[in-house]
Amino acid sequence: MIESSRYLKAGILAIGTELLMGQTVNTNATFLSQKLNEIGIGVYYHLTVGDNPLRIENMLNLLIAECDIIFTTGGLGPTQDDITKDIIAKSLGLEMVFDPHSMERIEKRFRHFNRVMTENNKRQAYFPENALILDNDMGTAPACIIKLEALNKHIVVLPGPPKEMKWLYDEYIQDYLMHLNPLKMFSKYLSVYDLGESSTEDALLDLINEQTDPTIATYAGDGKVLVRVTSFGHTEEACQQSVNSMVAEIKKRIGRYIISEEGKDISEVVASMLLEKNLSISFVESCTGGKLVESIVKFSGVSKVVDRGIVTYSNKAKIDEVGVSEATLLTHGAVSHETCFEMVKGLCEKTGSTLGISTTGIAGPSGGTSEKPVGLVYIGLKIGHKIMTFENHFSGDRLTVQNRTVNKALKMLYDEISKL
Repeated sequence: MIESSRYLKAGILAIGTELLMGQTVNTNATFLSQKLNEIGIGVYYHLTVGDNPLRIENMLNLLIAECDIIFTTGGLGPTQDDITKDIIAKSLGLEMVFDPHSMERIEKRFRHFNRVMTENNKRQAYFPENALILDNDMGTAPACIIKLEALNKHIVVLPGPPKEMKWLYDEYIQDYLMHLNPLKMFSKYLSVYDLGESSTEDALLDLINEQTDPTIATYAGDGKVLVRVTSFGHTEEACQQSVNSMVAEIKKRIGRYIISEEGKDISEVVASMLLEKNLSISFVESCTGGKLVESIVKFSGVSKVVDRGIVTYSNKAKIDEVGVSEATLLTHGAVSHETCFEMVKGLCEKTGSTLGISTTGIAGPSGGTSEKPVGLVYIGLKIGHKIMTFENHFSGDRLTVQNRTVNKALKMLYDEISKL
């Protein structure tokens, strides 16, 4: 057990030249970081190193000096470049010991798949002395845990294939870590939309600067800002109380921009709201080309509420599909309040949906003018008998403008549905 005055610090060492060459994406570090944070273990390092004995040993020693728990992934196979366990043993001054039980399981696995086991597979049955060996039902390479008694530290040695690593973590590692961890952790992840990262941080700056416990951190990406509020303590109840108190203060400042306390994307939240309230909805899109309806229909069960999505990219399609008048298009253009209004009005007349939403704009990079620049987008929303259109100006490349339009439209839906 680590001393109770602080929380556990972890480092992750991914081993494999293929990772450095970009041939394989290191999803293991992401998985482990998420899982460790869930149980109150702070990840301080992500390191990646090739199949080089000296560099592996150097990185391992760095993590041993800095962390309570060191995770290694990869390098447990049968070939000559699978040297993780050998380097750990050498670095710690331990002997490599043969484990008959592991050898028996490896042989059994080869027989099960009717494959011939080559001599080099025996290397997978050797471990640093006194290691706690973990059977791997997903592959031939067992994992192990090495406890450094004198330092009160732990090295968790895991295989590289994500399927095997995840299974071993769920089967053995999490329970092992829970017994080590003296502190509990509780977090909430606030999903903030329609407010940029700098504005979010500015609204919370005094809380961030004065933070002790709980801690506050902001992360930007995919059109949202994620605000993480985390507390460490000796009881989960105390952690929850600390976090909830801080979240209440944050909501006083930016509550109208927060759509989830669980880090959910707005598309998932809106889809759930539509299902919960049993609200039928249809979409007609020009500049977003179907991205808006796609953001909703990726969730199971929404066929109960989504009637259809129509892409009306050309003026002819706007006329034929949703009844926009030629006069409106000639007078005001396809990118206008008037066209956006007629698009959503004609959509709901055609579908009978309770909710309708329309998009029309200039995503770029070409097509803009001084009067109607790239990034000009109109979004229309019909709820019952009420129709609203909103003018927006987005910056960025074509895909960014489209994605920002989708997020803005979803935020408008969220706001209006919340009132029902």
